[in-house]
Amino acid sequence: MNISIQNPFTIFETHLKNIHKLLSMNEVSQDNLPMVKDTFWELLKSYQALKNETARMEKSKKEMETIVEIGKAINSVLDMDCLLNLIMDMVIKVVGAERGFLMLKDKETGELLVKVARNMEEELKDKTLFTISSGITSRVAREGKAILSTDAQTDERFCAQASVMDHNLRSLMCVPLKIKEEVIGIIYADNRMVSGAFTEESIELLTTFANQAAISIENARLYENVVNETKIRMNLQRYLSPNIVNDIITKKENIVLGGERVECSILFADICGFTSISAKFPPERIVQTLNEYFSAMAKIIFGNQGTLDKFIGDCVMAVFGAPIFTPYSARNAVKTGLDMLRKLEDLQKKWESGGNPSFSVRIGINTGEVIAGNIGSPDRMDYTVVGDNANLASRIESYARPMTVLISESTYVKIKDMVVAKKMKPIMVKGKSWPITTYEITGIQAPEEKGKNKRRFVRKNVSIFATFKITNHSKTNQCIIQNISTGGLLISSRMGVPVGEKILLDFTLQDNNIFGGIEGKVVQSSPLKDKQSSYFKMGIEFTSLNNTHIEKISNFTVNQTQSQETYVNL
Repeated sequence: MNISIQNPFTIFETHLKNIHKLLSMNEVSQDNLPMVKDTFWELLKSYQALKNETARMEKSKKEMETIVEIGKAINSVLDMDCLLNLIMDMVIKVVGAERGFLMLKDKETGELLVKVARNMEEELKDKTLFTISSGITSRVAREGKAILSTDAQTDERFCAQASVMDHNLRSLMCVPLKIKEEVIGIIYADNRMVSGAFTEESIELLTTFANQAAISIENARLYENVVNETKIRMNLQRYLSPNIVNDIITKKENIVLGGERVECSILFADICGFTSISAKFPPERIVQTLNEYFSAMAKIIFGNQGTLDKFIGDCVMAVFGAPIFTPYSARNAVKTGLDMLRKLEDLQKKWESGGNPSFSVRIGINTGEVIAGNIGSPDRMDYTVVGDNANLASRIESYARPMTVLISESTYVKIKDMVVAKKMKPIMVKGKSWPITTYEITGIQAPEEKGKNKRRFVRKNVSIFATFKITNHSKTNQCIIQNISTGGLLISSRMGVPVGEKILLDFTLQDNNIFGGIEGKVVQSSPLKDKQSSYFKMGIEFTSLNNTHIEKISNFTVNQTQSQETYVNL
């Protein structure tokens, strides 16, 4: 590059020297002398202009090299505070500014906020003074175009502004920070002492730099979001199942956080006689057994769409219906209690055969309105539920017999059609002036007349996407149809629906026959045991098929010769 630039100068200088030589030797005729002199001076001016342009290009080249190096430097920084400070330092250095500041738009309010400044300590301390260029910055943010003033004192655009006069502003410039034509902030720089401190080249340089800076800021924001989401996810996974955590991260509108009133079911499971058990075994073996027990119980809670509220010593507290509302919290809580007892029986056999400590538990469940949210201090908070109904669940648990599930009347009312329960004698609990009715769960109610005189239909195994709504609920749920007949179908879904509930189905068979608003009744519902997340298999009995529907489904399944049972065990 240097050779290509220098050679023209060499040739130019040679011609000039030859002309000068001729002129000095008087070898030019008198008639041609004026023309030669004019040519000489034109060549000299051209030479100077070329030299100046070359110097300008060399300066631009160095500036671009500087921008490239700056880009490399700021693109390697992902911490937002460090990045903004680095950007501001480079602005002051690159454009030779006396002062400056960087503002970013608040994504919620759209307000421009000062994030970092240089040599403006007094203005930042006294907010009334920070009116410098407020009109300029808002204009740049609004229009997305850079502004340059070589002397703001005489610039008709700004000289009327009191802040410009009060602060003796001379040279100033302001450029937008843009991502895909969206202004995310501005960079402002000024000089109070010198007019003409900034030129068109200065504003071009700052604009180029701002484009680089905007990309770096956006990258830092994305990184910050990922880090924050990871922290949130890790925190939530302490007490929520993975599928609920995903819902919280991706479907924030469905989350009940921050101390709101919600109806949910609260489960307490307490180890019987834990103190005496602890005295008989070394602490290491007690801890090992407890860890195995708590891990197994947490898995069951998550598998039934529950929230692990906390471990209180040897007690487990779980919540069903918060932070994500489900209309079947009572059903899920009771099923969790029964699953916990079954799992503990298996653990008891294992512990006893290995000579390890073994124990029984009592389980109490209550359903009602509580306050749910992040409760604590800014430095230490936990998601939990508080209120009288949470306390009542704990009191009920204390009255349960070992290896039983004792529930309140409010819980029983919601699940009486699906359980076998024994009404217990009323109990008096702390904080209540009247007796509390409770029920001891003895088993799951079998579906009505299950296996008796039940009609069998020719069924066809399929894998068809469908949606359904629970009667009197607006939420649309997704499911997969696994088999179908003229009598009903078998579906799997993340939303478990209790036996006896009615639903409305929408689906399209593989022969393109569309079925909309088909009413069905849930006759069997059970969780899939081979999945970590909460998926349910449900047998649906059609209740509203007309003759046309029956004919279409019959034609669809006509080639299926093997009958298959619609329902599965709970």
